[in-house]
Amino acid sequence: MHTDTTRVGQDQGTITFDTRGIHAQADLWGCSFEVLDDMNRVRSLMLEAARKAQMTVLGEVSHKFEPQGCAVILLLAESHASIHTYPESGYTAVDVFTCGEGDSEVALEYIVEELRPTHYTSWSVERGHGEVPEIEE
Repeated sequence: MHTDTTRVGQDQGTITFDTRGIHAQADLWGCSFEVLDDMNRVRSLMLEAARKAQMTVLGEVSHKFEPQGCAVILLLAESHASIHTYPESGYTAVDVFTCGEGDSEVALEYIVEELRPTHYTSWSVERGHGEVPEIEE
């Protein structure tokens, strides 16, 4: 499930997983009110994005707001993915972070494709890079 930088600790029998990952985020504007207000559709969209990006979904929390909007959060073996919709503004915020395997940017591209915003801004941040410190006990 994790990349080749996984190390097995000699003394404690522990595993050190790859901390490197991509945190992809986007602000989408001009999305359909009907789509953003349909929690089941948004939930399915997030689950399909995770599948396409080869992520492992461990859990999910969804909430439908009144009078409109929804939020979906996926707990991933690789980290997390979330979406929060504002149908009244045609706006949605998307956040996808993965360490090791899984491709945050593939998931984000799929979400943008499916929501068809009139315009959006996206950015990615590399996280967990650098030297892994030795842990002393």
